[in-house]
Amino acid sequence: MKIGVIGGGAVGLLFSTYLSLNHKVVLLTRTNTQATVINEKGIVLSNSHKDMKYVVTAYSDFDKLEKQDLIIIAVKQYDLASLLKHLLTLPTNTPLLFIQNGIGHIKLLETLPHETIFIGTVEHGVKKIGANHIHHTGIGITNVALFRGRKESLIDFPDSVSEAFPFCFYQNYRKILLDKLIANSVINPLTAIFKVKNGSLIENPHYYKVFESLHAELSSVFPEIDTKQSLEKIIHICHSTKENRSSMLSDMIAGRKTEIDAIVGAVLEHAEKKGMVLPITATIFEMIKGMEREYGFEDI
Repeated sequence: MKIGVIGGGAVGLLFSTYLSLNHKVVLLTRTNTQATVINEKGIVLSNSHKDMKYVVTAYSDFDKLEKQDLIIIAVKQYDLASLLKHLLTLPTNTPLLFIQNGIGHIKLLETLPHETIFIGTVEHGVKKIGANHIHHTGIGITNVALFRGRKESLIDFPDSVSEAFPFCFYQNYRKILLDKLIANSVINPLTAIFKVKNGSLIENPHYYKVFESLHAELSSVFPEIDTKQSLEKIIHICHSTKENRSSMLSDMIAGRKTEIDAIVGAVLEHAEKKGMVLPITATIFEMIKGMEREYGFEDI
């Protein structure tokens, strides 16, 4: 397949490397500088065993994405609004796959004219080291479900990707989004506030009390969630990625705006519509927003 990937962040680079093994990949970056580096030096992927170089074609011009069999949008949710005018120029018969955290981007997807849209969540651990260098810190799964259109357009796709980069298809996109939303809403802000790696949330009994209370409150907003199963899954994530820094902690350390609005903010907005009050969640949200402001990287 001819696959376009929009976004030169950690996730966009990760998808570009693994998919380039069996597909023709074009990566769209924000800057021409990053595209030039990738074209000249390739993308370097490091794991616990070795460094590997992948040859990927990169551009910073949207016109290069016109003729693709699939386009994957791998930017953070807060960048989607600025991309909208460009997304509207893409052929409507080209399937799109959105892999953002949170649930806020559903409103934007509803406005797009494209015939087939997929939604995905990413369980891999990945850290961006440089413009063309990432560290794959944990192998996971990409969960995909159809938002609208024809699922047949990707029917053979899982069989054509690397075994180290599996895809799993689901019937219900809302379920995979909520599973990831709850996990992100617990792990990301708590690790950012406590300044710890994922494993500390379940290893430190004091942190775990907060972890458990926050999870219970978040889960109450979505009755379709199996609370016990959800808690067990998030504990498993913390255990299997215990040496990893969450994306929100990494953003804080690097002085970048976090995804707190897209993640915890989305839960609070949903709860407000249902007339629910979430004191723990609201406190966590204000703490992260306060930290963003204190460190000077809040959008004001």
